[in-house]
Amino acid sequence: MLVALVTVLLSVGRCPTASAGPDDAAPGPVDIGSGRSLFLDCQGTGGPTVFVIPGQGSYAEAWNHVVATDDPTWASPYDVIEQARLVPSPTATQPTVARTTRICVYDRPGTRPDGDRRSTPVAQPHSAQQDVDDLVALIGSAGLPGPFVFVAHSYGGLVLDLLARRHPELVAGLVFVEPTSEFLTGIGTPAQNAAFYADSRGRGPDAESVLMEESFAEVASAPPLPRVPASVLSADRFPPPDQLTPDNYTQAQIRQANDMLAAALGTADVVVPHSGHNMMLYQPQVVAEAIEQIVERVRSGR
Repeated sequence: MLVALVTVLLSVGRCPTASAGPDDAAPGPVDIGSGRSLFLDCQGTGGPTVFVIPGQGSYAEAWNHVVATDDPTWASPYDVIEQARLVPSPTATQPTVARTTRICVYDRPGTRPDGDRRSTPVAQPHSAQQDVDDLVALIGSAGLPGPFVFVAHSYGGLVLDLLARRHPELVAGLVFVEPTSEFLTGIGTPAQNAAFYADSRGRGPDAESVLMEESFAEVASAPPLPRVPASVLSADRFPPPDQLTPDNYTQAQIRQANDMLAAALGTADVVVPHSGHNMMLYQPQVVAEAIEQIVERVRSGR
């Protein structure tokens, strides 16, 4: 079920991006070379810079939106984000963190569904290594100062895992929000893993599609994770039973994989109440607080 969950943020696509403040560069495309550009939205000032890596099919808009406080889906015990009303808000994760330090979010190719600010399309599907290479190019082209506190959601967690291993010099801190843990396929059954791989790469010619099996292999062959301040956040809500099949990973399996990732990072997996997979929409203040805590640890050298 993990793949179905990470695609629902496409519904945010027609909402406006949060306005930049007086000290912010306007959000827009950044030339990364080879005739390509990636959309980047940076808000706030100060350091260390926080850099957010969205989940598969998701993009920068989601980090400036929340589930409306009066939305009836709050009463559901399940993760039914596809039914929720999402609204732009100054209490969303990005503008909240921007009051403390600079925070940047970007769009990978094939994520923003329409408009004139889309990142340059590329051939799909692709693996996590291509996303790591694009991130390094974007950081350099935008002139962003590192090292960074990286924040990753869902598939973005696998990208961040590989980035941290391949480019530890860029990493000051790590925050994983409902990540795709590197340990997930070791816990899943062959049928579950096969379904996950198929769903991830079968998104259509224009949508972001990922070669998950290759991506997990890239992480497995990379150097060890760096030891830096880190946090892992897991949701307490899961999709309704009628949306699940035996080929979906279970909530217990996802939690176990996140626990293992947290242990590898020298931290604990924190379960956030009243949140679903897209935690930044359900509990933006909790996500922002986790980021700010890592920022403060980096600043103080702890």
